[in-house]
Amino acid sequence: MSKHSGGCHCGAIKLESDLDPMVVNVCNCQRCRVLTGSVAIAALYSDEEIQLAGETTTYTYTGGSGMEVNAHFCPICGCRIVSVAEAFPGMGAYPIGIFEKSELFKPKSEIFTNYKLPWLQNDGCIVESFEEAAVGERLMLLLEELEKR
Repeated sequence: MSKHSGGCHCGAIKLESDLDPMVVNVCNCQRCRVLTGSVAIAALYSDEEIQLAGETTTYTYTGGSGMEVNAHFCPICGCRIVSVAEAFPGMGAYPIGIFEKSELFKPKSEIFTNYKLPWLQNDGCIVESFEEAAVGERLMLLLEELEKR
């Protein structure tokens, strides 16, 4: 049995990984709030670390970095499965809500804090906060986590 598993609402798409995510990140930008319908919290995995079963449909948009992001959804229930940003090749951002035990995922970093909803609180788990996209800083954080694997 995998360490982390989950999938879409209707069950057409399944995912699993034997590893914890490299980083769990909160994005506070308005774009992500609209696209997710809430505050965006995602678990970042490399493409090799997570297995997906099922076909997705894709919506492409320009992310906060100014580069393309491909958001993959279940074509049946519309559940967002993964976002793949051109700024982070080989990585996928999986919404923590699609994991069966999403309570195990605690955010370590957050971006676009200048757009953060005023009532959101940090309980101490977030150690890196950035006002904007902070692509370079987040890449460094990912590399640090990769070295620990």
